[in-house]
Amino acid sequence: MRHQLPIFLLLTLLVIKAHSQNGKIIEKEKITLSDSTIAILQKADSTLLTSLRNVEFFRITYLSDSLKIKGFIAKPIEEGNFPCIISNRGGTGEFGQWNEVGMAFFLGKLASWGYVVAASQYRGNDGSEGNEEAGGNDLNDVLNLVPTFNEITNADTTRIGIEGGSRGGMMTYLALKETCIFKAAVVLAGSANAFTHLKNRPDFEEHVYSKYIPDYYKNKEKELKARSAVFWADELCKTTPLLLMHGSSDWRVQASESLELVNKLYEYKHPVRFILFEGADHGIREYRKTYFDQTESFFDYYLKKGNDLPNMELHGR
Repeated sequence: MRHQLPIFLLLTLLVIKAHSQNGKIIEKEKITLSDSTIAILQKADSTLLTSLRNVEFFRITYLSDSLKIKGFIAKPIEEGNFPCIISNRGGTGEFGQWNEVGMAFFLGKLASWGYVVAASQYRGNDGSEGNEEAGGNDLNDVLNLVPTFNEITNADTTRIGIEGGSRGGMMTYLALKETCIFKAAVVLAGSANAFTHLKNRPDFEEHVYSKYIPDYYKNKEKELKARSAVFWADELCKTTPLLLMHGSSDWRVQASESLELVNKLYEYKHPVRFILFEGADHGIREYRKTYFDQTESFFDYYLKKGNDLPNMELHGR
């Protein structure tokens, strides 16, 4: 027993040290946008390209559960204290990975509004250590970006938001189940019911769920429920106001998933705003400017202006 105690203490200290290192940036490289990326941005959104002159980008490697994870930072160049946003990518594996164009267009746009933005590639991707689990332990790669903001000089860590689309929306829901640190959240076409998703897209069983979820076939129902916010909507942090947006013509993640979740959130009096864009696709490309305007307005209202939560009880004349 006397020999076992020091080993136990050593293991405890190692665990504590590992947790204390979560979010620590161990590599950081400044990114200069390539001519090809600039040309694409010029064609897609010339006004954004002008705004990006005041934004700088970094490719980082940070620690998450002792794993080295690849990610990105986009932030205003000027001095000041800027609120923060974690942005969650969609897709699995290489599909949906952050590339230079996506980083500049999406993370850069958020940063151009006056936010410090951090994003993860998730474990197992783009040279990151570990194995992706499509909403399993890779959630920690999202949550461990919170302490990463402590290493960024102009980041105000008292004001942090989170956003994501598709699979990134699911990661956002999972994060809101784990913590109340986020002051606002925005989800675009988030996956909210894996059973419905599987019914609408049976190819996901072979190409996504069984490929990435450990022991999927042994624990199918349990694992799918664990990734479906409709089953634990009452556990989402009620002090995090949520903006949900979805296109009614989205075939990748059908709008019925968000509609089901919104009804649950309404039942539990969660502060939620829902916008269904008529005839819009998965990325709401038909109403992209409106989508970005709504996102900026929502984050500004709660993160920059610090407005109070709405009264969710029935009231009025």
